[in-house]
Amino acid sequence: MIVIKHKFIAARGKGGVGKVAAIGKALAHVKYIQHRPGEDREKKGREMFNDSEDRLNARDMRQAIKDLDKSKVIVHKLTLSPEVAPEDKKAYTRDVMQNMSRHKGSDLDWFAVAHNNTDHHHIHVVVLGKDRNGIEVSLNLRDIDQAKEFSDRYIERHHPREFERAREARELKERERLDSLKREREERIREGIELPWMKKNIIREQLEPYKKWKQDRVLERKEPSIERPEPGKPYFNDTIEAAGREWSRANSLEELRTLNEHLWDNYEDRIPKDQYTKLSGWIRDKELAKARADKQKSKEADREDRPEKDFFEHNGKTYKSQDSYEKLAGLAKELREKKERLPFQDYQNLRSWIEDRDRARFDGAIDRAMNETLKKTERSKSMEQLKAQEGGRVLDPMQEHLFSNPAMGLYMKFASLANELVRSIPLTENRDHLKDNREDLEKAKADLGKEPERGWDEFDKLVGDKYSKTAHEQKEKRRESIEKGIERNEEAQKERDRKAKQKKEDKEREDRDRENFERGWWGR
Repeated sequence: MIVIKHKFIAARGKGGVGKVAAIGKALAHVKYIQHRPGEDREKKGREMFNDSEDRLNARDMRQAIKDLDKSKVIVHKLTLSPEVAPEDKKAYTRDVMQNMSRHKGSDLDWFAVAHNNTDHHHIHVVVLGKDRNGIEVSLNLRDIDQAKEFSDRYIERHHPREFERAREARELKERERLDSLKREREERIREGIELPWMKKNIIREQLEPYKKWKQDRVLERKEPSIERPEPGKPYFNDTIEAAGREWSRANSLEELRTLNEHLWDNYEDRIPKDQYTKLSGWIRDKELAKARADKQKSKEADREDRPEKDFFEHNGKTYKSQDSYEKLAGLAKELREKKERLPFQDYQNLRSWIEDRDRARFDGAIDRAMNETLKKTERSKSMEQLKAQEGGRVLDPMQEHLFSNPAMGLYMKFASLANELVRSIPLTENRDHLKDNREDLEKAKADLGKEPERGWDEFDKLVGDKYSKTAHEQKEKRRESIEKGIERNEEAQKERDRKAKQKKEDKEREDRDRENFERGWWGR
């Protein structure tokens, strides 16, 4: 992965002042990248290189920038900062810029300087505003993204192990970030700030039902936007006297224009300056309102002529507004993971379609859940009533037919007794393994203490006392191993007690929060 910073120096302003200032900024940037303080700076400055030469004359580069006085953009400034520092920075830079030239379809004229005086090495590239054929050079975000792809392919070819390790480290960092977010969410849940059982989509459905929301969206696309009322006082409170009558904002634009022409043609009917200023303001406001109305009509006509686009293509696949939520959400997830971008209108359509499908999924969810609960309640009540009527026994016709056979009845009796016997046997193991392990370690330690120390005998006279020392060392090692096991057992016991206490506290807090929530919302 690489970080590429891109800026450009353009000649702005009228006359030659803007070009002179832009050339001065470009020359200052060249001086900075060549003579910036650092241990890697040579006596005459850092060396410059391009696609064919290793040591360029800085004077020639500055003269080439001065010759761009007729170019709109003087230079483009690029900073290549790869995640894995290449061994040969010149070959790396030449490969990236050569591929970019091929991608742009032009022969870019550039030179570069490598900086090794920071923790992360980087290369400054200066691309002249015109290529070697005299054509203006323009770089956009897509060109920068393509340059990042060229850089990754070079690092993957020449430094595969470092590239793989960097990718794994980046993925590990991303997983740690996601785990941190997950832990923060769990912490908010434990503190009661966030309630995990509350579905935001379901709550939203109750506040703004899907059917009404869908209908409003359809009407919003069909109906034109409502213009705001014009500011100012009501016409009966804001009037002027001119040409023998009263005039106000309520008059039409043609009437006000006719009055204005009359005042200019007839000197004796002219009005005071403040009233004429008010008249001019009314005319100006009405002209702006008319222009907005004409613009809105043209937009509506274009919308009618050009139907709304309900599909788009991405990576050879077609996505429509009728696609399922899983397909649309999968595309959104893929774009986030690969950090890809869609055109603005396609992205807006994708978000709108996902929201529409998401809301449709939860349409009537609470009503369905409540109806299902009521059905279960009614079934349980009817079963209890039936049991009460039949004296506590409920049998369907098939069971009654089977039990009418004496042999089958006796078999079912024995089966019932066996079932009760099996149910009385606990299937869960209640042993405390940590306690048993602790007892075994304590017993082993006691047995080790009872073992007699081996004394010096005739065998040691032949081989020396090395054998006795070895036996003693082995015994001490066994004792240390047992003591370490006891310590680990105590730590495990403490950790288990801490988790049990934490689980109990979380359960109490959750029950308390749920009770408060049910009292405050559903208990209303």
